[in-house]
Amino acid sequence: MEINKDEALRCLRIAKNHYGTKNFEAALRLTKKSIKLYPTDDAKEFLLKAEKAASSASTSSSTSEKETSNQGKQKAKENPSSGHQSAEVREILACGNDYYKILKLDRKCNEIEIKKSYRKLALKFHPDKNKTPGADEAFKLISKAFTVLSDPQKRAIHDAGGGDPEQRGGGGHPGFSGYRAQSFGASPFGEEISPEDLFNMFFGGGGINMANLHRQSGGFSFGGPAGFSSATFAGPGFRARTFNRQRQYQQHQQQQQQKSGWSIFLQILPLILLFGYTLFSGLLTDETPIFSFQSTSVYSQPRMTSAHRVPYYVEPNAFKPYLQNHYKLSKVEQQVEIDWVRSLQQACLYERKQQQIKLNNARGAFGFVGRDEKRYQEALNMKLTSCEELKKFGNYK
Repeated sequence: MEINKDEALRCLRIAKNHYGTKNFEAALRLTKKSIKLYPTDDAKEFLLKAEKAASSASTSSSTSEKETSNQGKQKAKENPSSGHQSAEVREILACGNDYYKILKLDRKCNEIEIKKSYRKLALKFHPDKNKTPGADEAFKLISKAFTVLSDPQKRAIHDAGGGDPEQRGGGGHPGFSGYRAQSFGASPFGEEISPEDLFNMFFGGGGINMANLHRQSGGFSFGGPAGFSSATFAGPGFRARTFNRQRQYQQHQQQQQQKSGWSIFLQILPLILLFGYTLFSGLLTDETPIFSFQSTSVYSQPRMTSAHRVPYYVEPNAFKPYLQNHYKLSKVEQQVEIDWVRSLQQACLYERKQQQIKLNNARGAFGFVGRDEKRYQEALNMKLTSCEELKKFGNYK
């Protein structure tokens, strides 16, 4: 119909624009609409052109999808273990701070079993070899587990309370006879060593001998000549490279030999004088404590300080001179209260650490997964006896 001619020409014009942008389906649809509204020779000629282009594009798309499918199947054949590796990575990450579970060991394992498991898992999950998403985090957890379990003191803390011992620390509870702080030594690998450095030391040196591990020149040595090693992956395995500093070591030895006996004597003279002074002072000084916080057969006479009523015990005969001198007595009681406050401070710190451990255990993962509200409230309302006692002295922090 003549009335639809303008609309038909407009549709044909839009169809040609779509054809120019290779949107052949839209071009074909609008061309058919144009012919339906008002058939023209130009529209019929363009329809044949659009149908041919749309047919070619459909064939090309089908071929491309088939090639993509074939490439996916070929990739799956080349890497059939990718799904298994992903499952293993998820299994490691799900272990959290259970270091025995990470290394697939029981709690009675020995040092040899720990090294053997680390060697196997570190090679398997090293980021240079395992490209599975999350393998890097799994590798860090494996290194962390080995660092903790290979250190007897950190392992003991982990066995006692679980979790990461480096975030907990340790300490003892003081008794009335005085407080003796217990400090846990650092890991033989140090606090700042990275998982990659640990891997290089372990495999670059052919294994770790804990007995020979010692600090050397601000770093670590596994025995043998001075130097360092690194391990890198090459193909399916890895190669170790050792960089020796033999020349520097020999030069250092020559410099040491050139020193005269007199210069060496001058160097150690301060140590000799210090040792002699300490020995002489020890012979003249009575190291017997004046008081004790615990009653014994020697410290049998009970007393209390006049300022804060702190109980302590003294030896009756040895304490008589202090009773006759008010200044000496005040000094003794001042020392009694200082030692008592220090013991309370340490005890308060221990109580707060125990409270925090219980809060963390009851809080659950992310603060809500596995949360035990009853245990959380009990930990929150835990009685801190030493902290309350410390408030009486005005030194509570």
